[in-house]
Amino acid sequence: MLSLVAPAGVAVAQSDGETVTLTVTVRDKAGNPISDADLDVTWDGGSTTATTAANGKAFVDVPEGAAVTIEVTHPRYVRNSPYRIDEATEDDITVDVFRKSSVRLEVSDDDGPVANASVLIERGGLDVETGTTGPNGVFESGVLQAGSYSITISKDGYYTRRKPLDIDGEITNRVALRRGSTTVDVRVTDPHFDPERPITGANVTLVGVGGNRTDRGGNASVTAPVNTETTLRVTRDGYRTVERDLTVGETATTVSVGLSRTPSITLAAANERIVAGERLVLTATDAYGDPATNATIYLDGERAGTTDGEGEAAVRIDDPGDHTLYVTRNGVRSNEVSVEAISADGDAATATAMPSPTATPTPTATTTTGTSPGFGVILAVLATLLFAARFVRR
Repeated sequence: MLSLVAPAGVAVAQSDGETVTLTVTVRDKAGNPISDADLDVTWDGGSTTATTAANGKAFVDVPEGAAVTIEVTHPRYVRNSPYRIDEATEDDITVDVFRKSSVRLEVSDDDGPVANASVLIERGGLDVETGTTGPNGVFESGVLQAGSYSITISKDGYYTRRKPLDIDGEITNRVALRRGSTTVDVRVTDPHFDPERPITGANVTLVGVGGNRTDRGGNASVTAPVNTETTLRVTRDGYRTVERDLTVGETATTVSVGLSRTPSITLAAANERIVAGERLVLTATDAYGDPATNATIYLDGERAGTTDGEGEAAVRIDDPGDHTLYVTRNGVRSNEVSVEAISADGDAATATAMPSPTATPTPTATTTTGTSPGFGVILAVLATLLFAARFVRR
């Protein structure tokens, strides 16, 4: 008598304890039993194999309570995902298999085949297969179980194409892609101010695509191919460069970018010359012209104090000669300023060149005689003439 049920395979590395027998039936979509289906049964610490008989059944012994996975292999049928049992008990199990199928996708645009287009095949919300089209615009899937799928074709510069597709057997499907572009609107402002101020003349670039400059309102528009991965770069002299990854979709995109000035400190001195032993007033401002508070002052490379809440400081310079000062804050160094200190007993030329800031010029007194300019001279001339006449008469 010919048995219609194939014996279970020999268990490998089976764990100790009670076992249960699973009666596994393999059938197709229409419910017909599938014979000669190879079963690979695994669990934690062990595995076994079996082959279905003409009635599509096979017996499999597994540890009681074990989490069991059953994979099916057949020349004409396939199951994309294994059959899983959380806790094995003595039970009848039905495993559905499907006709082996595949799809050939031919992707093209108005100019012909589209190479390197991304292909995604989904079923029930799960990714089944991915890949790209070849130089001829063709993608050929692996073995799929017959059924309904969702096909997605995408490529930079093209509108994404999604379509449902029934795959049963070996089929060919043609997919047409269409090029397109959209706009990326970028607004650039300086967040230092409240409210933020627009930045004019900033360079807005989509790397590998193109660019534009912001107008008086801080706005710039760039046309970009749809579905493009790019880098948005915004630059302007005196400001920090901003870069960010940007995905251009299929509709207009609006992006806001905050651009801050490059950190800097400007140092100014109240005088270019001072008398040695006096203090020099310094003023430090940041990139926005605001007081640079708590900046460290250096005189000839040595620390000489810090700026106050107004960004100011008075530094005493004792030694005559030329001196250099600068300040630093948060790793930013200012420009250098030079000052000449002269000794208190310097020469006249120096003293004349450097009047005291508080000295007030003394007016020169002018003495006049008579009631009109030159009157004394006239009297002198008349006296001389009278003296000469008297001498002649004698």
